[in-house]
Amino acid sequence: MSQVTNLNVSPYFDDFDANNDYYKVLFKPGYPIQARELTTLQSILQNQVEKFGQHFFKEGAKVIPGNTSYNQFYYAVELNNTYLGVPIDAYVEQLVGAKITGQTSGITAVVEKVLLSTDSERGNVTLYVNYLSSSTQNNSTVQFLDGEGLSSNITITSGLLGNTSISAGTPFGITIASNATSVGSAFSITEGVYFIRGYFVTVNTETLILDQYSNNPNYRVGLFVNEEVINSDVDESLNDNSQGFNNYAAPGADRLKFQCLCLKKT
Repeated sequence: MSQVTNLNVSPYFDDFDANNDYYKVLFKPGYPIQARELTTLQSILQNQVEKFGQHFFKEGAKVIPGNTSYNQFYYAVELNNTYLGVPIDAYVEQLVGAKITGQTSGITAVVEKVLLSTDSERGNVTLYVNYLSSSTQNNSTVQFLDGEGLSSNITITSGLLGNTSISAGTPFGITIASNATSVGSAFSITEGVYFIRGYFVTVNTETLILDQYSNNPNYRVGLFVNEEVINSDVDESLNDNSQGFNNYAAPGADRLKFQCLCLKKT
């Protein structure tokens, strides 16, 4: 399956046709180089790569894994949306990868993913964590307590905090008063290369939450392929940088971009 973006339109006019049996663009002295010819040159080479890839791989095959996994025990912790009058949404994403500790229970965990209040089905900021230890008071309590203050091992900054910051070991939020913890489910994919539409496309590490607060999902999960043309209006680094900086008066060539994202369907 070749790319779906039609480049044989203005301003690219890529009129490559495999049925013409053209395998090289032969430039000649004294003749101007056409933008169409430079684009067609890439299409000729891409057609060769695609044919080679189809001999070894099926569409969507893993080339360089890219392993996938299913987590039926994706532990969730819901927080009050504000702390000391400041919305937690403003800084909570800084906690990904940080170790957090319950101020009352002493339980520790590492934050794997953050769900903002606007994305939560329950309207609460939610942390998805991997627990590291049980309560320091007893071995039976293994999840954070209701109404418990949480601190982290990092310093948190935010414009909404003014000139201050939340120091490591200082509470950054409080769990909700009732049923603060639950178990969700998630699908994860690690960085790898997949054979997609004739290209060897890099797929980035991603975790897709299946059910936010329950662990009995029923979905089909796959990769959504987004194919688009990017210009210098979208990515300013495509401007001419011959002087060592982006020259906005000299926009460069556009780019064909592939991006693969995990998608779930019922």
